[in-house]
Amino acid sequence: MTASMQLRREWTPYIRKRYALVAVLPAVILLGVFVLYPLVLLFVESSADGFEAYGRILSSGSGRKAIFTTFTASLIVTALVLVVGSLIAWTIRTTTRAGVRGLCWACVLIPFWMGTIVKNYAIILLISKEGVVNTALGWFGHKPVQLMYTTPAVVLGISYSLVPFAVLTVHAVFQTIDVNLLRNAEVLGSTRSGALLRVMVPLATPGLIASGAVVFALAVGFYVTPVTLGGAQAPFLAGLIQTNILEYFDYPAAAALAMILLGVALLMMIVTIGLVGPGSIRKAITRS
Repeated sequence: MTASMQLRREWTPYIRKRYALVAVLPAVILLGVFVLYPLVLLFVESSADGFEAYGRILSSGSGRKAIFTTFTASLIVTALVLVVGSLIAWTIRTTTRAGVRGLCWACVLIPFWMGTIVKNYAIILLISKEGVVNTALGWFGHKPVQLMYTTPAVVLGISYSLVPFAVLTVHAVFQTIDVNLLRNAEVLGSTRSGALLRVMVPLATPGLIASGAVVFALAVGFYVTPVTLGGAQAPFLAGLIQTNILEYFDYPAAAALAMILLGVALLMMIVTIGLVGPGSIRKAITRS
């Protein structure tokens, strides 16, 4: 009897179900109070006049321009960040030189630790009228190019901020890929680029899609960078929300814009789950 009781009281890393519910209760309460409740208030505010706020946004030129600019720039940012982040992550995964690996990590983590204002100021030093780019163009006899307050400037600034997120997520995916598979493909006659496209890319596709969804969701919500680098020439939805609140006092329109952002983020999540598959997500959660 004593031995039986001792076995039952033996330590286990797994928490009992009733204790698990108690442990997760504070997180559920915080989620409900600080996320779900504000979202309900936003929806109520945006639909207070019978969804007229949505009609005003979609019928106004500034609203349509902000929506188009935000989503177009965010898609471009997602593509650029995935390409650059994948190249850096694959270099970190495959290089045998500690110096190269350390340099790559430094290029990723230093911007990750920097504040948004600092990163934006660094971009301004590069692309302003007297910046590095125009100074270099002047050396070759070219006139200064207007780069500030343009959509490409915003794309560059957001991409610079989000590359670390892509590298960190994609690198975790690349760590699960056995590089011997690529060597075997080359032994069997494939070129190096062919091995990457036919072996590495299919194995990494679920992770790349998930990383792209994260990057896109972060990009559409950027506020400081579009205002600093784009100004009125590159309006983003986040800036338009502020304008509706602080200048026009149009709270239903601001709430409607916020709900549009949320709806796009949820749609991206649904598309990602559909492309990656619920099974892959469950496996990733189980591994973690």
